[in-house]
Amino acid sequence: MKKSLRITITIVLLLGAMAAWFSRGGSDTVYKDVPEAKPSASYVPEILWPKTEADKKIAGEASGVAVNSKGDIYYLHRGSSEYGGESLIQEPTLIVIDGETMKVKDRWGENIFASPHGLEIDHEDNVWITDITQNKVYKFTSRGQLVDTFGDDYPIYMEPALRIRNVLPNFPTGMTKYTFARPTDVTVMKDGSFVVSDGYRNRRIVKFDAEGQFLWEKNKLGDSPGEFNLPHGISHDQKGNLYVADRNNARIQLFSQDGKFLDEWDQHELGRPFGVEVGKNGNVYVADGGDALYPNSDKGSHQVVVASQSGKIIERFGDWGSQVGEMKIPHDIAVNKQGDIFVAELENHRMQMFKKK
Repeated sequence: MKKSLRITITIVLLLGAMAAWFSRGGSDTVYKDVPEAKPSASYVPEILWPKTEADKKIAGEASGVAVNSKGDIYYLHRGSSEYGGESLIQEPTLIVIDGETMKVKDRWGENIFASPHGLEIDHEDNVWITDITQNKVYKFTSRGQLVDTFGDDYPIYMEPALRIRNVLPNFPTGMTKYTFARPTDVTVMKDGSFVVSDGYRNRRIVKFDAEGQFLWEKNKLGDSPGEFNLPHGISHDQKGNLYVADRNNARIQLFSQDGKFLDEWDQHELGRPFGVEVGKNGNVYVADGGDALYPNSDKGSHQVVVASQSGKIIERFGDWGSQVGEMKIPHDIAVNKQGDIFVAELENHRMQMFKKK
């Protein structure tokens, strides 16, 4: 009887120790009181898409926006699907707007994606898209021809293992460096190397060379410098320095192209960064998506933030709503050479342009 009791106590202690180890780490969501943003004196708002009733019927959750070298605007949406949707979307998910006429010039992307999320256009005008259901990063030509696919396929146990790890941060999953877990965004360097923010179920940014070979990663859940709690958007400047929208930590983190931590911006006026884009003029543009997706908070701020590369805020504007100039969960942001800003609004199912005066 005593031996049986000792064995039981030992098992309980071992299970307790394992649970304590697997539960170590973590990071609480950061909430801020953000000062009210004033209407912009520098930009004039306009809804670019959808405009027609037919397009409004197929418009879905706005996910991404990017501008190519010709000034054309690529807009990514989820059509009849939603975040985490499992079926391929039948509607064209890529809407291409002519940069001069601001009219639709192309549509593609039907029956390819289940839940598209991040959008990037590289210096050769290739289009990169992340899918958080298929856990892949796709590379296309500007007209939608598939060039390459990155990301290991999931073994049968991976999804349950990731769900457990959501509760126990150190639970082993058997992931490789090439396995994505709901990748959120990608940025592509001039040499063809690319960095993925990965994302909802991982806590890392990871860099690959032009052939897709692993180079380095920053991979730790937390709120200290170099750690992440939902890296959601990513961009880079002309030096190759990386800017990461660390969403649940309500900050922007900066890294060198080799992954060295450089700086963090967490001022209240920045809000909760969902998307980030470095413009040709060197300014940093942030889509502050607010707190509407967070059940323990109010709507929060929904604004566009323009900052210098040192993090000094130049301008902020935007408010919650569906009128022109208002926003509901700005999810991603882009800017053209003229300084016009384009915003993909998740809940309003639309893209707005804020034209520079």
